[in-house]
Amino acid sequence: MSEWLPVIIIGFAITLVLGPVMWLKPSQRDSRLADLRGRAARQGITVQIQTLPAALGEGTAAVYYYRWGERKRLQIGWVLQRQRILHELNFSGSWDWGSRVKAPQAAWPYLHQLLNSLPADCCAIIATDVGLGVQWRENGGVKAFSQLSDSLAEYAPLIESAVRKVSPIKLPED
Repeated sequence: MSEWLPVIIIGFAITLVLGPVMWLKPSQRDSRLADLRGRAARQGITVQIQTLPAALGEGTAAVYYYRWGERKRLQIGWVLQRQRILHELNFSGSWDWGSRVKAPQAAWPYLHQLLNSLPADCCAIIATDVGLGVQWRENGGVKAFSQLSDSLAEYAPLIESAVRKVSPIKLPED
């Protein structure tokens, strides 16, 4: 027994040192999310965590924001949220406005196209002063991220133009 005591003590000491280190190691999911968010940052997309729309239950999901080119005079503050059911009264299938504030109608065709081009696990489209955001549960990996980022790059500038308030034209006085 006395021969094994040093081996047991050394094994216990190694376990005490390696246990916490291994516990701090990020999980596979954490590494995958860090990779996706790093890709977003390299493309100029800002990521924020927000609560899910009420219709989808409790929890959070990441919002990937494509920044506005020019933030002045935009009609923002509107949210399109995925609903639990498909309904003809919704904006588009299972998507409807999250509040009484709606995007200007000039943006609606682009919003329909954006909705059709997004990954299936997207939860909301949000227009804030940060930019045009898509709330996404981050499933589908790099392929789904590419689909999301390509869709934002294509439709965000078009939506930005459509939600810009037009200044009244002043006619010269005679």
